Amino acid sequence: MNSTIKTTLVLWAILFACFSTVLGQKQKSQLAGEHVTSEKIAFFTEKIGLTPKEAEKFWPVYNAYWKKKNAIINERKNKMAHYSKHYKKLSPCQMEKLADDYVQQEVQKAQLLKEYHEKFKKILPIKKVMKIYKADYQFKAYLLKKIKNSGEDEKE
Repeated sequence: MNSTIKTTLVLWAILFACFSTVLGQKQKSQLAGEHVTSEKIAFFTEKIGLTPKEAEKFWPVYNAYWKKKNAIINERKNKMAHYSKHYKKLSPCQMEKLADDYVQQEVQKAQLLKEYHEKFKKILPIKKVMKIYKADYQFKAYLLKKIKNSGEDEKE
């Protein structure tokens, strides 16, 4: 076999290995995300005390809320990343625009919560609506603790 063919085969093997690794990492990430979603559903259902009938109405509304909220958060994250990367080069006018956008995104999150608060009240008793907010806080704390503990496991 001549050296050009060998080199080509080696390059293809390397590309395949890289692609397989990236694909494997993406699948792991996707499985982890699905696991967190499953945990969240079980956690919320228990903490809020959702009946099957309530859960059927609640989850589509709650998921729509988080989809919109995540869009706002991701936009803000992108703008903050832009700021972090370019802050030394930004004009005062550009910085003011970024700062105003940041505040506007916080306002959008508050308006979104207000909108969905009304929707939650239409499908659940107020006692369970309050439990949504408490469960949301508790689930974040649970995930942070789980992440912290997994880091300690790796140190051992």
